[in-house]
Amino acid sequence: MKILIITPRIPYPPYRGDKLKIFNIVRNLSRNNEVKIITFHNDDEDLKNADELKKYNVKIETIKLSKISSIINAFNAAFTKTPFQVAYYSSKEMFQKLKTVFSSEHFDVVYFHLVRTAQYISALENSNSLKIIDFTDAVSLYLKRYLEVEKNPFRKMVIWSEYKRIYDYENIVEKFDNLFVCSEIDREFLIKKGIKTDVQILNNGIDTEYFHPENIEYQKHRIIFTGNMPYFANYDAALYFANDIFPKVNKRYPDSKFYIVGQYPPRKVKKLNSDKIVVTGFVKDIKMEYLKSEVNVAPIRFGAGTLNKVLESLILGVPVVTTPMAVMGMPNELKKYIFVGDSPERFADQIGYIFNNPSIRTDMLVEAKEVVFKLLGWETVIGNFVNFLKNRITEHKCN
Repeated sequence: MKILIITPRIPYPPYRGDKLKIFNIVRNLSRNNEVKIITFHNDDEDLKNADELKKYNVKIETIKLSKISSIINAFNAAFTKTPFQVAYYSSKEMFQKLKTVFSSEHFDVVYFHLVRTAQYISALENSNSLKIIDFTDAVSLYLKRYLEVEKNPFRKMVIWSEYKRIYDYENIVEKFDNLFVCSEIDREFLIKKGIKTDVQILNNGIDTEYFHPENIEYQKHRIIFTGNMPYFANYDAALYFANDIFPKVNKRYPDSKFYIVGQYPPRKVKKLNSDKIVVTGFVKDIKMEYLKSEVNVAPIRFGAGTLNKVLESLILGVPVVTTPMAVMGMPNELKKYIFVGDSPERFADQIGYIFNNPSIRTDMLVEAKEVVFKLLGWETVIGNFVNFLKNRITEHKCN
């Protein structure tokens, strides 16, 4: 297949967040298909990242979009109904680039990555390519949950405004042949709100070559939380655990330590750094941080989709405790291996249970590793995705 991917950011380096998923999709698709990416770049460093992607037999073209231009776009959106995150990535140059490409090239599939790129569907007016969009998460569901926990009146007002805009804007998927999200919860939410486009699941996968279990000795009572820290759900989770849950754990286990691992921690997270709480910032080998820990925690209070941090922990055999919110988007086959705490007290109890039962790591999670490997290895995920696309292309041509 010849596939064009339109994405708002260069999917490299693939450390965390949305870049991680799209990088793995690109890397795996390019092994047996012709893949081209059209995306934005901000500076010379971005262009270096684009060059790195070319090593995976991928063609890539970039459009310059400065941060100043994006901020002006978002400011101007205040006087319209356009979501701020969509306006941020608005570009006449991108629209013209796509028009030019489609006038000279044919693609079997055009894959729009994230709701922010949906605005460029109008550049394909006369194209008979299969048009798909991958939201990853139902953004309106994420914002709805965010509103439920945000207390600051000003931020709540801004979030409410964006929620209303996104809720209406998501109907743009009616212009696509298929919509993809990464969990059944997100799929059900979008269908219930009236989305008529066929909604499919494209799971978050796991790099089984990198996340290969190793037998190393973990540190007793070491607790880890990982994530891209500027992402609001992660930022909130780190503060919530540090302030509301960890003191209860530390009272019972005075030698316990909490490690917050992730790039660009905000100032409030950095201020947590102490003899009991370690804020590492970016680490290159996240796998070793998991393996050195006795427990991984995902105290997420709002969000959507499937959490990579939970999947990564399970495939490495590291017990994980989550909030009910964090486990909702998980495949049903994996939920029985995850410990859930629905309050600070219950969350602390679950951590204590794991501390007192080391057999969880050696017995219960052995099976979990195999389930994650078979169900969510990228080869499996992309294999299923490619088969779906080939069938849809055949149907599309017939119609």
